[in-house]
Amino acid sequence: MKLLTMLKLLKVIIIIGRFDAMYKQTMNTAKGIGMGILAGAAVAAVSTKMLSGSHKKAANMKKSAGKAIHTVGNLIGDVEKMLR
Repeated sequence: MKLLTMLKLLKVIIIIGRFDAMYKQTMNTAKGIGMGILAGAAVAAVSTKMLSGSHKKAANMKKSAGKAIHTVGNLIGDVEKMLR
């Protein structure tokens, strides 16, 4: 009887471990997709501004895009913390 109980307990622990690993992998994937979309949008915005405007406007746009990337990175980190 004790052996059967131990095996069932071990099975439950393994299942919980699998769910935890799957959750972590999903969060890493979601963060990667979000950062990729953000980086692509920032590059598109900066390159459009560089091609059509003066150097001063382009430098200002680069600075703003850098701040936006940093802010969204912090936001994604905060969302990840909330989901834990």
